[in-house]
Amino acid sequence: MKSTSVSIAEGKKGFSRLIEDAVKKREDIIVTKRGKPVAVLVPYDEYRHSKRMEGYRKIMEARSAFLKAAISSDEVFKESRKQLEKRH
Repeated sequence: MKSTSVSIAEGKKGFSRLIEDAVKKREDIIVTKRGKPVAVLVPYDEYRHSKRMEGYRKIMEARSAFLKAAISSDEVFKESRKQLEKRH
């Protein structure tokens, strides 16, 4: 995916164009402050995909930890259920 860098000042002037570029041209727009990256504009579907992959990675890390501790998925479910019931 192509990326473009813009300063905050440039971004303020052309915000609509930057959003359009991110969506239509599938560009990552790197926003800089004093030459250093501070934020990124990305198409929303790319953001959602990134969040989904991050969640999947966390699930796999937890799964690995449970396997190492010899904790079954049934035990995790029962404990989770118990904790939820305590909250209500």
